[in-house]
Amino acid sequence: MKYIYRLLLSLSVLCCTQYSLWGQIFPGDADNNGRVENYDVLYTGYAYGEIGPSRLGESPEDDLEFISLLWESIFPSGVNFAFADADGNGAVDFVDLITISTNYGAEHGMVVTNQFLEGVPGIDPAIDFDRSAVPPLITENSTIEIPLYLGSAEQPLLDVNGIAFSIEYDAELIADLRLELEPAWMGRDSQLFMLQSAGEFSPVNQGRLDAAMTRLGKQPVMAFGKIGTLSIIIEDDLIELLPDNVDQLPVAISVVGVAAIDGEFNTIPIVQDSIHLNVMHPAAISDIIEKDKNRLLKVFPNPAQSQLHFVSVDLMQEIQFYSLSGQLLKTQQLSPSRKHILPIHGLPSGPLIVKIIGEQSIVSKKIWVQSP
Repeated sequence: MKYIYRLLLSLSVLCCTQYSLWGQIFPGDADNNGRVENYDVLYTGYAYGEIGPSRLGESPEDDLEFISLLWESIFPSGVNFAFADADGNGAVDFVDLITISTNYGAEHGMVVTNQFLEGVPGIDPAIDFDRSAVPPLITENSTIEIPLYLGSAEQPLLDVNGIAFSIEYDAELIADLRLELEPAWMGRDSQLFMLQSAGEFSPVNQGRLDAAMTRLGKQPVMAFGKIGTLSIIIEDDLIELLPDNVDQLPVAISVVGVAAIDGEFNTIPIVQDSIHLNVMHPAAISDIIEKDKNRLLKVFPNPAQSQLHFVSVDLMQEIQFYSLSGQLLKTQQLSPSRKHILPIHGLPSGPLIVKIIGEQSIVSKKIWVQSP
């Protein structure tokens, strides 16, 4: 009798010990690292459609709940699938993904920072900024759009089920940064979930945007190409931010914390990328434009028969055509842009003067119009 009593007591202590180790779940913290963040999307997306024991107090609210029974399946990291069931209804579904967004940034207990393998350049797929999209001159209130690419036709992600990453930037000089994810990067069907959230864990003056994409369930795909486009707005008053006698400042934007998983929930190493934007003082921009107007504006083809292409570092607002005697022949108002294509039907053949009025400059060029 005494032996049975001791055995029951030992089992009770063991159960209580195990219960204290894995018996609490915070809705949305699918990887059980103490924080609700973009990496939880990878876990919940992977377990999507799985079922298991429900919890007694099922709720997606941001409060700790007890797990009465673990599920049969576990992730390679050792985390049980039960942690992906945010609302405790016994099934991993869309509500559990939405709960990550609802409780984003919430922390409980000790937070363990996730660590992921970084890729090796030339060997592993890379996430890259499209540097060709960066304008040569950037100043206050400039708006910039930079495509972001992950993988290529020569080096695709062959078996990707989900990806999470963050964009870090200088919040003092960048007023706003947004990312438009490209759903087609991870399949052209509806079996996809995407998340974006402003980073809750950044140091002072450090901006951060977190993002994640996942397939719904174990449905890996081959992926490469444009994964999204960054839209950046520079602060509208740089005079107070730029030090004295400094015409420009490099502003770093970095892709960090990239985590990609395959169909077996193994990590896919990804090469990360950073880019520096040279933000210039408005006065310095004016000086450059004034000194080298011709180099900063291109008009082609010349001679032209049907249309003209205009490419400028300044935002073009209006284009005017004049005869050599100074007679105004045509005026075209433009939506502010650095690239425009204009038809030239109706203009007389021969030499003409085209005047391009920009946000910070006025440039004139001589062109020739030929009859088709």
